[in-house]
Amino acid sequence: MNKQEYMYNLFEALRPFDEDVRNEIISDYEEHFADGLANGKTEEQIVEELGSIDELIADLKELKGKGGDKKGVGFDSMDISKAADSLVKGIANFVGSFAGTVTKGAEKMGEGFADGASDFADSFTKGVTNAAKEVYNKGSEFAKDLSDSYKATRKTADGASDVTTEEGSGSSADCNEIVVEGDCANIYVTASPDNVARVHYTNHGTPNQQLAYAFECYQKGSTLYGIAKRKSFGLTNFFKSLTSPRIDLNVEVPRDYKSVTFKTASGVIQVEGISARNAVVGDVSGDIEIKTCGFETLKVNNISGDITIDGVNSDVITAEAVSGSVRTAASVAELKTVTTSGRTNIITRNVNKIQSNSVSGSIEMTLDGCDGFNANASSVSGRINLLCGESNVNGAKSGKYNLGSGRVQIKASTVSGSLRIETR
Repeated sequence: MNKQEYMYNLFEALRPFDEDVRNEIISDYEEHFADGLANGKTEEQIVEELGSIDELIADLKELKGKGGDKKGVGFDSMDISKAADSLVKGIANFVGSFAGTVTKGAEKMGEGFADGASDFADSFTKGVTNAAKEVYNKGSEFAKDLSDSYKATRKTADGASDVTTEEGSGSSADCNEIVVEGDCANIYVTASPDNVARVHYTNHGTPNQQLAYAFECYQKGSTLYGIAKRKSFGLTNFFKSLTSPRIDLNVEVPRDYKSVTFKTASGVIQVEGISARNAVVGDVSGDIEIKTCGFETLKVNNISGDITIDGVNSDVITAEAVSGSVRTAASVAELKTVTTSGRTNIITRNVNKIQSNSVSGSIEMTLDGCDGFNANASSVSGRINLLCGESNVNGAKSGKYNLGSGRVQIKASTVSGSLRIETR
């Protein structure tokens, strides 16, 4: 089928839809034909790329059923920073307004019941407000970093081939760093069986959704890049409105890499059985799970998903979540966790130093094989319980405590959550 026949059939199939929708799609398709012909493709090849008109109409009807012709649910990679920044602002505003409500309530209670209520309210407000500011700054910094990372990748991708079909892959045996990113991709990472780095892309969406996304895999210096993202040229109006498809990036990493980076905006990230000097893992709205890995340093950021670190050996681990929980079971020398409203659960072995902060989430620590700790513990309205053999302190107030040998240095604070530290 040539262009004239295809465009006529498309126009006839679009008659039941609003004029602005018809015009937008026709314009997108015309632009795709122009780009394809300019790049040496035949009309027949372009028609095959554009896919079935019946499937296009089915996609349109599905979008209408979800509340409109142009209301998708996926992130555009260029808008990640704005989307994440909006989410972080919402959480910070909620925490701030919550603090104000508590202040007013406590002041009223103080008038009739206790002189100390207003002092409590003031202390609580300061604690929550400071925590909210820190959460906003950390969250915005991560969102900007993730967005800038996409932009930088685009700049270095000049000349890389685009794979717009259902599957694509790339590999390299001559590199020691890997960067894998996707604006709506699930990222699954395992150890390479033959010490060759690979990134395999699968788009499970409809032909139109496959057409709207691109996969680039290329090497720059000693770094292998695997990037799955929504196209930033042509097809930017109608196809941008399509709901995001399920995209999988299956990654194989050789042992003892210099660095690994895995980031996505709206998918899960699962990393298992790899080793590297430095690792960075970031997500906006999906869960992160890291199991049985070895790193010198591991940095994990999440905005609205949970973080699980299980069976990991590392010198330094930093895990920060805005509204998700953080769970770690690791052998680590230094550990830092930050949450806003999520629960923090820490199980460690061989640890020397822990810093854990939360706004309204509880913090629980279990120190395996530990004979004592020195804790600077703080909670405005939650309970503090410290247990080390026979040296137990239940219902403690904020302060500094030395239990047992005092070997492990701990600084932990939560505004309204409880805090529990124990050895075993």
